[in-house]
Amino acid sequence: MSGTQRLPGGEPRKASQRHARRAAPLQPLISRLWRPGDRVRWRDRIGVFRRDLGDSEQAEIVIADRTYRVYIGELA
Repeated sequence: MSGTQRLPGGEPRKASQRHARRAAPLQPLISRLWRPGDRVRWRDRIGVFRRDLGDSEQAEIVIADRTYRVYIGELA
């Protein structure tokens, strides 16, 4: 039976599985590279990027003389 899809055990697929489409591949997440001194927005506040904490997930920003540790993905 050429062209028919079967399960590994040899039995045919269910009718609901015959025309199923594969999910589209996920787009790679592209994040901006922040440099010390860059203006950033976090939770509707404007601040200054201080440094990346080295784990590629968190950063330090300064807003009104306070230092915050935030996730880089939350910065705009």
